[in-house]
Parts: sequence; C-alpha cells; structure tokens
Amino acid sequence: MKLEPECVGCIFNQILKALTLLRPEISREEIISAQKKLMEFLLNFDIQTNVSPVLGKVAYGIISEVLDEKDPYKTLKKEYNQLVLDYYEEIEKIIEDAEDSLFQALLVSAIGNTIDFASQHEIDLISDIKNFNKETLVINDYSTFKISLSNAKSLLIIGDNAGEIVFDKLLIITLKKLYPLLDIIYSVRKSPIINDATMEDAEFIGLTDLIQVVESSATPGVDIDSSPDKFKDYFYQNGIIILSKGQGNFESLYDIELPGKDIYYLMKVKCNLMERIFKAKLGDLIFKKKTKGY
Repeated sequence: MKLEPECVGCIFNQILKALTLLRPEISREEIISAQKKLMEFLLNFDIQTNVSPVLGKVAYGIISEVLDEKDPYKTLKKEYNQLVLDYYEEIEKIIEDAEDSLFQALLVSAIGNTIDFASQHEIDLISDIKNFNKETLVINDYSTFKISLSNAKSLLIIGDNAGEIVFDKLLIITLKKLYPLLDIIYSVRKSPIINDATMEDAEFIGLTDLIQVVESSATPGVDIDSSPDKFKDYFYQNGIIILSKGQGNFESLYDIELPGKDIYYLMKVKCNLMERIFKAKLGDLIFKKKTKGY
C-alpha cells in the first residue's frame, strides 16, 4: 500500500506513543528529536514507489536508536505471550465446544489481533474475549475460505504479533484436526520490529514443535522482496492458500496482484484509513478474500 495521508500523522504519533510507553521518563526534546529524524527521511520518501511498511521500519529503527535497544518490546512481548498462554485451556475449550470449531478458531485468531502496540486501537484483550459480538465480523468470507481449503494442499499463515501468535496456534491445531493432509506453514519476522512475532516467540509457545515456521522480512508488514528465499518459495507456490494476519500485512499485500492465488485477510479495524477502505468501524473484524484492488 502506498503512503496515504492518514498514515503520516499516525506514524509520528506512533513514535510519541512508543517512546512514552517504553521509557515513561523520556524528555520532550528526545521525542521531538526522534520525530524530526522521521521528518528528514520523509523529505526524500518517494510516495509513488515506496510502501507504508517501509516507513514503519524506519520509524521503529529511530525508536530503537533513541532507546539504544535492538528489541525494545522484548519484555512486553514475553508478557503478552504468557498472558494468552494463561488463558490457553479456557480458550481451547471454547473452540472445542463450538458448533463450528474452525469458525470459532478463526474468530479467536481475529480477536488476538487486538495485541498491537503500533495501532490507534486501545488494547483490552480480556474484555475483547469476554464480550465478543459476532456482529462485529462485518466482512465474512468464511464459506469461500472453506472451499479454498477443500482444494488446497498447503496453507501459509503470515503471522503478525506476539501474544496473537498463541491464538494462531489454536487455529492451526483446529485446522490440523479437520484437514490432516493440509501442509501448514507459519511465518514470523526475521528480526525484531515493534511487537511482531519472531522465531523466539514461535519457539516459546511451542509452535515450532507443531508445524514448520519460516522467517519473512524485518518490516512491520511483510515485504516480499526483502524476505528470505524460503518464504518466497512458499508465498509463490502454486496452489497454496495465504492467510494474512493483521493490518500491517494487509497494507503490504494491498497493491499486489496475484491472479489465481487465494489470499485471505484476517484482521481488526484499528485506524481511520481501515475504516475508510472497508467501510467499517474501529474494532470491527474483517475476514476477506483478496479481490482486485484489495
């Protein structure tokens, strides 16, 4: 996705939000200095060819530099992984007891997309789980997804955030029960960026013991060109279904046209731009098959 007007103010606010979250005592001078560095980068940013996740990577590189931390969200990622693991058995039972366990697992995975420190949406994970209303699933291509699954040999899930990855594990377990011959691959970031899941998170929650986990790009939203060859091989594999988790990955895949490839978005609406694109409200859930344009 090319840079949109809504993205500019948002990315500056992300710097403010991140720095005050990760170092509450930080001075106004340090915050403004970081924002000025982003301004300088924007002066030469080609809005016709560059995509918004590239800008996000630069912004979070500045944040890491200011904090002198390669992985500034490391502690928070561990906390959210453990938080969801603490609810694992309870959520697992909800899925198992559901009339349609796959649909329930997809809903749980979508709710897990709440965990995103870069969004404008406030995090209230427990409330989201307890008070979920199916009416918030405003775009629902579940029936089409099941048709795709019935014809597929492989599924690539492009992961998003730490914590959320535990919900994705429950989805994967459900898929493996219902489609035992389906080869499921899960992708994580190849190095830390915001609170996106990395191989360390996949290992911590036991996902690497369950399926093959591969690394994608180091951007907040998958960048195909800078991803390792192994990821590209799966992404472009004939007949593979792609399930893209979260807003960053949606932004990355928005402008890509891959005729004949079934790509599905599973995400939560977290900003005004997504409200505009999907004609939805903040907090709504989206499960949409990619069509021409988006």
